[in-house]
Amino acid sequence: MQARYQYGDLRIRKRNKGPDVWQFRFFDNGKRKSVLIGTLEKLPTKADAERAVEHRRIEINVESAQREFHSITIGALVDRFMAEYAPKHCRLNTQRAYRSFFNNHVRPKWGSEFVQNVKTMAVQDWLDGYPHSRQVKAHIRRYMHVLFNQAIRWEILERNPIDLVRQSSKRLKTPRTLTPVEFKALVGQLAEPYRTMVVTITCLGLRVCELLALQWGDIDFESLTVRIQQSIVAGEVNPTKTEASEGTLPLDPDLAETLLQHKGRATYTADTDYVFAGDTGKPRWKDAILADYLKPAAARAKIGKVGWHTFRRTYSTLLHSFGTAPVVQKELLRHADIRTTLDLYTRAVSEEKRAASSKVARALWAD
Repeated sequence: MQARYQYGDLRIRKRNKGPDVWQFRFFDNGKRKSVLIGTLEKLPTKADAERAVEHRRIEINVESAQREFHSITIGALVDRFMAEYAPKHCRLNTQRAYRSFFNNHVRPKWGSEFVQNVKTMAVQDWLDGYPHSRQVKAHIRRYMHVLFNQAIRWEILERNPIDLVRQSSKRLKTPRTLTPVEFKALVGQLAEPYRTMVVTITCLGLRVCELLALQWGDIDFESLTVRIQQSIVAGEVNPTKTEASEGTLPLDPDLAETLLQHKGRATYTADTDYVFAGDTGKPRWKDAILADYLKPAAARAKIGKVGWHTFRRTYSTLLHSFGTAPVVQKELLRHADIRTTLDLYTRAVSEEKRAASSKVARALWAD
């Protein structure tokens, strides 16, 4: 075990070309090593450079017997988390979410605070008075909890101060859903392929990341089923959101006919091609579709605001209004807690799921 705690040597390194940089030098197994921390343009003061190098100082002293006597800040913990933990355990989109919440919410308040000094009630009081929505504060609480759990694994802390912090994520407003009349008014204002996209996502209750990842090989027109097995977020193809999200859904005959008509118009129709591919064959971008087509169509239809999740909520609401058994609803919606539910109830048979799903399709789509 390394006996002495290394502070390392932080100095400015002159360069013939380009801006000068901060260089951090330290010993590794008796050999001197150095890493570049950043330019003087990015880190104009030594204090800036010290904050940037703090997480590296933690790394090189992980075996030091004296590390417990040297406190680290939340900012340094975040840096180490994003450098070591996030790339190995999080998708790119999740990494971006962590970075955004840490930089915009956690660092401004807690970045310079020592990890050991963060107390439960201090965080609770801060969140209670933080001028943001419940959803945002719930995300902050969750990300901080993950951060401190990792600090425990790194043996920086013995307990997580966020364990007893309470933050409700309950919405103050009822989420928007569409009536069948509103839905028909919306699709009446949409051109192809966006019309078929909206019909498909609503009649199957899909998440938009699943809709964009749908390939022709996932659709079995003979057995009238659709296989959900991947998702696309920000152009990145991943498995489904959770293990429970993967599954096979019943395909209503009228929806199958609509999809076959769409396939007849499509340029890319191989099994590995995306059902709603863009002009280049690559997946479309959900934000662009929402801003350029769906919201303007909703405005023309005079039905108020819509978002991608409006369609999944509409599907869920209609399933419930038709008296669909809860276990069937959970299987069709593929919620993450479906396995717990199915441990307590009999598994729904496919005929029940098909009938329930078709009722939604008929209500939304039939003339």
